[in-house]
Amino acid sequence: MKNRILLIVFFFFSVINCFGQEAKSDTNDLTNLSIEELSKMKSKYKATDMEKTITLAIEAASHKPLPLRKSPSIISVITDEEIERSGATDLMDIFQMIPGMEFNVDVEGVVALSFRGLWANEGSISMQIDGQEINEIAYASLQFGNHHQISQIKKIEIIRGPGSSMYGGCAEYAVINIITKKGSDIKGMNVNAIAGQTAKTYTKQNIGVAVGNQHKDFSYHAAGILGRGQRSDRDYRDVYGNSYSMIGNSDLDPSGISAGMKYKSLSLNFLYDNYHTTARDETIGIMSKAYPLDFVNCMTQLKYAAQLNRKIQLQVRLEHKYAEPWRFKGMPDAVDSLYPTYHLKANSYRAHVSTLFDPLYWLNLNIGIESYLDNGRMVSGQQFRADSTDQVSYLNVAPFVQGLLKTSVVNMTIGARYDISSAFGSAFNPRLGVTRRVGIFNFKFLYASSFRAPAIESIQQGMFKMRLKPQRSSTMEFEASVKLRKDMYLSVNVFDINTTDAIRYFVKADSPITGYPDGYRNSRVAIGSKGLELEYKYKSDFGSFNFIYSHYSVGNKGVDRGNNVPADRTQTLGIAKNKLTIAGSFNITPKIFLSPSLNILGRRWGTTGIDSNDRGVFSEFKSQTTINLYAGSSLLVRNMTIGAGIRNITNTDIIYIQAYNSLHAPLPGMGREYYLKISYQIPFKKQS
Repeated sequence: MKNRILLIVFFFFSVINCFGQEAKSDTNDLTNLSIEELSKMKSKYKATDMEKTITLAIEAASHKPLPLRKSPSIISVITDEEIERSGATDLMDIFQMIPGMEFNVDVEGVVALSFRGLWANEGSISMQIDGQEINEIAYASLQFGNHHQISQIKKIEIIRGPGSSMYGGCAEYAVINIITKKGSDIKGMNVNAIAGQTAKTYTKQNIGVAVGNQHKDFSYHAAGILGRGQRSDRDYRDVYGNSYSMIGNSDLDPSGISAGMKYKSLSLNFLYDNYHTTARDETIGIMSKAYPLDFVNCMTQLKYAAQLNRKIQLQVRLEHKYAEPWRFKGMPDAVDSLYPTYHLKANSYRAHVSTLFDPLYWLNLNIGIESYLDNGRMVSGQQFRADSTDQVSYLNVAPFVQGLLKTSVVNMTIGARYDISSAFGSAFNPRLGVTRRVGIFNFKFLYASSFRAPAIESIQQGMFKMRLKPQRSSTMEFEASVKLRKDMYLSVNVFDINTTDAIRYFVKADSPITGYPDGYRNSRVAIGSKGLELEYKYKSDFGSFNFIYSHYSVGNKGVDRGNNVPADRTQTLGIAKNKLTIAGSFNITPKIFLSPSLNILGRRWGTTGIDSNDRGVFSEFKSQTTINLYAGSSLLVRNMTIGAGIRNITNTDIIYIQAYNSLHAPLPGMGREYYLKISYQIPFKKQS
């Protein structure tokens, strides 16, 4: 594996050297201009596709639109065009191309994210759709696999680093900001469909509809999705050697509606997401049959953003989220009595008020306060474990401030957020970002403190009813980037993460003290990771080519007992130290393109058995290579795009390994898949 990576990197840098001379002649650098300056430029210079990409207005990192190279975070941006040309059918296809991101199994068939060598599912990554955080309320987790409607995505901004100083206690390691298409983007009706098939069964069958338009200051949009899918066509085998076929036992069925309207400075958005799954894998063993497991989110946001005068902008957001996460309302058979009924109804109320103030041409201030109230109620006679009641409630208040300073030497971002919670006390999270441009080079130095707030169920399932502390991290990052030519861009960043008081779930077989009950507690071991990420991007009228490599190592940092790999102290359980993605999209004709991709995960360790003392037996899994091919065209029918693809051409045994030692065996993914995508646009007539 190492030799292959070194060979590719050597070849890659040899190619870069060939273009070094041409880079010197590039005098039309647009990347250091503001959005306002770009809008005033005359049309005698036409920006390349790559320059348009790196000058996109990014809001996720600072709440003020800034070009990618000026944004005070390490950021990945994926546009709707890139999503379409990649042949992606799901968010998992997109995130596999992001440095440091990897998918691991949690429990009960749920697959979620790890990041930079650290398990990040429960509240360590904040995922938002149009500014509304969709992490479920019980555990603050995320669920992936044929879930969200990607045809409605306009852009995805990913902060590959901490975001707690802006977004609070679910943004410890990263932030995913999904921006959907609005009325001005749709301008009519769009119907899209996805169908996939392996040699054994269907993979996914989804249909989506969107409608929207804009009339002067008023715009509206509505979209819906309905479908069905499966996690795998392989067999799952637990640590005891029992197995079952996942065909018909691993449903992934999305359904949902999103809608919104905007008039001048006032907007209203609504999202209903009902994600139906079935699970036959329990926390450790397997069950006699598959049981339904549903995740329901219903969110409403009212937003007012007004420019009071030339220097002051006011932003007010009111949000409500209703959720029923991990819902199992049925009665398990007697043989499956360890799989309990679970039905939580939870509400979250959030208010946000802030001002963007430009007192001087070189200074921008963002000052505000955010508060949210989370409450949960158990139904059907159930109670929360710690409080022995059927209803709990937690309040959080957080003032924050951020300053953007532009000097002749560097641009600086200085900010902080102070969270005060009735659940865990307080958490102070400062950040510092320094960016500097020198010719075609750009540099970023970043430091931030961040935290993971314990969610309702981690609070209630604390060992011995102990009060959990917030999990705290400090992250340092440095990025150097260069625009090699107008159509070539290279960036390299290094990171160092240190985490204390990690919130971990311990089971009896994993506990060093006999008699511990299952539950959450703060780890006594300081953990973390360090590594590097490299991205090379080429984009022109001919097509695009991306080379992405990421590496992490535990190094001399600690690893808690639940994530330790005894055979390799530099690696954490279930997560590959090395990840390589090569993806391209090439225009065969002006209306036909071909998009191949390659993804390699280095060796990993996972739990495959159990010994006589009920402790996990670890096995090494060799590197996993998947090759995909997609072809798309808009030639056949007017206003229609159609594409066909093959995913996992070599029929590799894809597996999702648990990133902590809870004795769950690796969960298999899909074999070779053939799929078809169709999108038909019905434009509305323009008003005279």
